[in-house]
Amino acid sequence: MLCEFQRVIYPPVPSPGSYMVALYHPCEQVKDLAGNILTQIKAVGYCLPTAENLRFNMQGRWKTNSKFGVQFEVESYDEVLVPTKEGVIGYLASGQIKGIGQKTAEKIYDLFGVKALDILDSEPEKLLQIKGITEKKLQKIRESYLMNRGARDIIAFLAPHGITPRQALKFYEEYAEHTMDTVKNHPYRLCELSGVGFLTADKIAASMGFDQLSTERVDEGLLYTLTEAEGCGHLCMEKHAFLKAALKLLDTPDLTAQMAANRAARLVESGQLTTYDQYVYRTKTVHAESHLARRIQQFLKAKITGCTNLETELNGAEKSLNLRFAPEQWQAVKMALTQGLSVITGGPRTGKTMIQRAILDIYHRQNPNATICCCAPTGRAARRMEQATGHPASTIHKALNLVADEDGNFNDPELLDADLVLVDEVSMLDIYLAGYLLDAISLGAQVVLIGDSDQLPSVGPGAVLSEIIASGKVPVARLDKVFRQQAGSRIAVNAKAIRQGVRNLEFGEDFQFVDSSDIETSADKVVELYLQEVKKFGLDNVALLTPYRKKTATGANALNLRLRDIINPPASGKPEATHGKRVFRLGDRVMQMKNLGEVNNGDVGYITDIFCDTEGITIRVNFGDGREVEYDTDQLSMLDLGYASTVHKSQGSEYQSVIVNLQKTHYIMLTRPLAYTAITRGKSRVIMVGEKRALYMAISRTDTEKRGTCLAKRIKNS
Repeated sequence: MLCEFQRVIYPPVPSPGSYMVALYHPCEQVKDLAGNILTQIKAVGYCLPTAENLRFNMQGRWKTNSKFGVQFEVESYDEVLVPTKEGVIGYLASGQIKGIGQKTAEKIYDLFGVKALDILDSEPEKLLQIKGITEKKLQKIRESYLMNRGARDIIAFLAPHGITPRQALKFYEEYAEHTMDTVKNHPYRLCELSGVGFLTADKIAASMGFDQLSTERVDEGLLYTLTEAEGCGHLCMEKHAFLKAALKLLDTPDLTAQMAANRAARLVESGQLTTYDQYVYRTKTVHAESHLARRIQQFLKAKITGCTNLETELNGAEKSLNLRFAPEQWQAVKMALTQGLSVITGGPRTGKTMIQRAILDIYHRQNPNATICCCAPTGRAARRMEQATGHPASTIHKALNLVADEDGNFNDPELLDADLVLVDEVSMLDIYLAGYLLDAISLGAQVVLIGDSDQLPSVGPGAVLSEIIASGKVPVARLDKVFRQQAGSRIAVNAKAIRQGVRNLEFGEDFQFVDSSDIETSADKVVELYLQEVKKFGLDNVALLTPYRKKTATGANALNLRLRDIINPPASGKPEATHGKRVFRLGDRVMQMKNLGEVNNGDVGYITDIFCDTEGITIRVNFGDGREVEYDTDQLSMLDLGYASTVHKSQGSEYQSVIVNLQKTHYIMLTRPLAYTAITRGKSRVIMVGEKRALYMAISRTDTEKRGTCLAKRIKNS
């Protein structure tokens, strides 16, 4: 059916991959199901064409909707392109290809003639010869062209299943003209895409009548069971628990445990799964864990120079710092300066900062020409480290020049030219970041890992700090004594009590509890307190923490919406951008939700610009430290409002004032590490709102699930 676009009926502003209803004018005689000749066609489908200067040959079928009448359901379409100057320029400038307007289209034709589309198909990099087309613009042109040519059908086919155009494009780039056949014959290969899991692929497969007992489905279900466990922090699963979870996921009555075990054995034979002791791993995670264990052993065996005359040096450090080291602090400094790899662990107010200063001062004095690197997992932690020690510090990612792509995958790290490396907030290191870090440091350098092993483990898989300590092979200094002379000392005292399972906490100006058993009342109260504390300490020095993102009125999502509309209300002339159900506003405080470039998961910044054009929405965010990032429409899912956050997201940060909500309805999340991590974010004041019984439940819960990892055992046996 040959036709021309007239107008969009729904939605008012279509986004890539959206379901659409549009009107078209037939360019040939078209009849409906009743044989009536039509002068206008109402078409429905995904990614319908909207260019006004082109004709389209649509394929599909007529259907009658009880509410909307006769409609043409579009399954695919082709642009009808005349291979003339006018035809080529008309297509390029039609608005179908983002980044190409009339002038650019004319330049492309002038350079490549009627072969312009062949260039776009096979040699798009040649467009860089045209003035005004940059690498970034070329990428946008290329993606848009693919979307409107070969990839269009696969985008439309996958869109109803929640797969974004960008994800579909990546799949198309991998399989090219075989993409549709691959999806229809091997739907579980969609799991190769970042953000597309087994459940989505399984739904697509089921819609096409795929055999539930097929080896492809069972294999992918087994692999996804481990992938899902990794999302919960586990590197591996016990064999029986693994099979039980896989059978539950696959939910197929005719699939027996023995059949699943046989397929798992085949995956082990093919190298996709690996076993160690009684545990099962994906190949990627077992390599990461075993490699890190070997690297740790290499550091333990490496020869180092070390520092000397430490008794004299420590006496001098006490004088210069105007303090007296406790015996365990004294030993921590000596250990760090004489070992190739060591760990210092302790809670707040136990002297970790003074120990770092002493280590740096003594090492620099004895090795004035040596290179020292101080780093931490987050920008906030790195800044705090620099302020406390007086020595330059950076994020681990910046030190290693680790840059993440849009799927969160990092490039290979650069070698770290350093003789002494101090790493703070090590409890936040997952198995991958820890591996990147130790791989980048040369053997013979001294590495000091500093952190609090009682905090929540990393967001990513593994329990690196606690496993290193548990191995018994790495020298460890434990700091237990709390020094109360600072403001906010009840925070440190109570943190130690919580760590030891003691419910008898001290309350006062710097550690308060506000009783509230009703969720809605608690939400009102934490908002009131947050605004009060912001007025006193400033927006960047106050945190509002909750166990959940969603769930209730005290979830981070709901609180963020309330706080944003108070702190940064809408106003005439203030730009806004809508992405799905979310609205971003100029001036919003936002949080990064996954690694991207130099910005890390959990980083907080402010929206400094919003602009919309024919190519979509662009939001500019300033994260500080010279990091300013632009997000296009497809990247906005990486951002969320950043006024309130989960306790997990607050790791590595410290604030003057912290407000924490704990309710009995949070039961699943109420654990000792969560309560401990939440209150240790506070520097001067902690205000807890909720039910004391919820707090006591958290303090008492030591039956939390241990993360699936064998790192400690591997370190022992390496």
